[in-house]
Amino acid sequence: MGRVGVLFGIWLISYVIGFVGYLLLAETNAVYFLVEYLARIFGNSQIVAAGLVGLATSFLGLAVVIAWSYWSSPSKV
Repeated sequence: MGRVGVLFGIWLISYVIGFVGYLLLAETNAVYFLVEYLARIFGNSQIVAAGLVGLATSFLGLAVVIAWSYWSSPSKV
């Protein structure tokens, strides 16, 4: 698998995790409380929710890239 394929796969996994996370965001009470609290500060709950989901997804994507870098063999260039 080439670099483009790996990057596309990482992007796709991160996108799916973020998409599902956003759909499940309203179902969890602890995160809902945090969103409501931050919405009072920033004024818009959708922006806060999108920011939290984006932050979580970026950390998961970073974890996937780090894990991939440890598991892949070093190139012999």
